[in-house]
This record gives sequence, C-alpha cells and structure tokens, in this order.
Amino acid sequence: MFIKGLDHISIIVSDVEENIKFYQEILGFKVVKDFYDEKEKARIIFLDTGNSMLELIAPDEKPSKGDKVSWEERKKGGVEHIAFLVEDMDKMYEYLKSKGIEFILGPLEFPEGKYGYFYGPEGVLLEVIWWKT
Repeated sequence: MFIKGLDHISIIVSDVEENIKFYQEILGFKVVKDFYDEKEKARIIFLDTGNSMLELIAPDEKPSKGDKVSWEERKKGGVEHIAFLVEDMDKMYEYLKSKGIEFILGPLEFPEGKYGYFYGPEGVLLEVIWWKT
C-alpha cells in the first residue's frame, strides 16, 4: 500500500500562543517546526504528538474563535474529534483535572479500554483513549 500512516492533522487557530501553550504545557507535545508561509499568509506550527503531528495554522486575518459544537451539530458531518493515545487513562484524567481541564464525558470504560472527551482552546473536541491491548 502507498500510504504509510497519518502524518498530521491541522487546526486553524485564532490565538496561536494560547494553543501552543495548551498543546505544549498541558498535553506535552513538542514544537518541531515554526515558520511563516508567505503564500498562505499564515504562521505554521507543527507539534510532535509522538506518532504523528498536529499542525496549528494562524492566518494573518485572524479567524473567530471556534465554538464548542454540540453532538447534534457534529454528527451532521465533518471532523468530529481528534483522539490521542495515552498509556494510563486514570493518571491522564487526574493530570488533566489538575491542570483545570474539564471532561465533558468520561473517562468511561468500554470492553476494549477507557476514553474521555474535553475541549481544546479553539473549541475542538479532543479525546484521550487507552486500549487494553
């Protein structure tokens, strides 16, 4: 097969510094590229998530901050959430709680593991998931 894996996911951000701080300081991602794209008229930041990258795009013309969208709206189509694999759901939950992150769902158990959802700075729904195997 020609596809080797998922390289990155992009989020358009209104406040680039708030997002860098969140993804670096709270989730522990590392900035690996930070540059200005003249053609796109945007600052581009790539953060290493461990097995893929998260791209933050901060256009010169600042977009409005993303809204937290309800399940009823999300299920109409489009990207629903971004999930990050964790080593220990219970420890991750306690850690995020200590950083002021409020889970909107979970952590919940299912036959294959545990998961929980919370919102990122731009209203993007984020999931942390732990698999038994």
